[in-house]
Amino acid sequence: MGALLMSVVLYGCGGKDASLTDNGMAFLMQQDYKAAIASFEQAILAKENLEENYRGAGLAYMGIGDYEAAVDAFDKALSYAGMFPGEMEYDINYYMAIAYYKMEEYDAAISIYDAIIEMRPKDTNAYFLRGSMKLYLQDVDAAILDFNQAVQMDKKNYSIYLDVYDCLKEHGYDAQAQGYLDQILLADSQGFSEYDKGRLAYYNGEYQKACNYLEHVRQEGKADVKLIMLLGECYKLQGFYEYAAVVYDAYVSEVPDPEIYNQMGLCYVEQGNYAAALSAFQRGIEIKENNTCLQTLKLNEIACYEYMYEFDMAAQRMQEYLAVYPSNEELEKEYAFLTTR
Repeated sequence: MGALLMSVVLYGCGGKDASLTDNGMAFLMQQDYKAAIASFEQAILAKENLEENYRGAGLAYMGIGDYEAAVDAFDKALSYAGMFPGEMEYDINYYMAIAYYKMEEYDAAISIYDAIIEMRPKDTNAYFLRGSMKLYLQDVDAAILDFNQAVQMDKKNYSIYLDVYDCLKEHGYDAQAQGYLDQILLADSQGFSEYDKGRLAYYNGEYQKACNYLEHVRQEGKADVKLIMLLGECYKLQGFYEYAAVVYDAYVSEVPDPEIYNQMGLCYVEQGNYAAALSAFQRGIEIKENNTCLQTLKLNEIACYEYMYEFDMAAQRMQEYLAVYPSNEELEKEYAFLTTR
């Protein structure tokens, strides 16, 4: 599951009265979420297409990380749906499930996937995602039933096997995960995408081969955060931190992403280039909306100031950090050390 955001499905409105809705969608695509919310709220007051505008507001609230408001907006959107669910209702349910996941309300997310599967019994993605939610509830047997249903319905889609492997490994179910990987190893590789070939090479410890496949996908302009993270990891596992940093930097120059900035900073730390690392962490911190690794970035910023012997700045940043985030004994000791330097 990782980080949303966000492939937005656009729905046409038509007519002169759609201008507020169009403005909201334009702001949404530009990731100007506050402006999008304001436009959608105006459109709602003007009684424009209420289902579409509440949906848009929900997406914008997700963009700023207000998942509770997003769920409320999606719920209101569905209240204006027609008698028979269609593409938009299906789409709204998917986003609502993601919002519940972000709030760690896994039972609620499962109930949404139940509804999606009822609407579309052959939706493999819904089975996979419902299974992934069940793992958070430690119901691995029920999760595997969903995973098996997903792979059975699309046996030649090898990405699903690898997604299941990833998911099970992430939750510590290594033996169950290996079973799905074994099925991939026995399959005809002619059906694999280059991205999946790269993933498989990575799982097999063939990091250079993985880089070759993933670099080809990147050169074709098809890279996303997941691919960049994996490609960078493959370079780092070979000790090529400089190459990894170049990959990260090229990506964020087009698509600023806090997680990639964090990885780029860590690469510079490994190279002993603490000034460059500090810059990367700070650029990640500047991304305020939907920044799921802000706390980590701030800790890494403090560490960089320490590496650079700038203890006053480290102490100041630590004080700011402790004013926002929960403290612990280790951080308190670190703060005490910094303030006595």
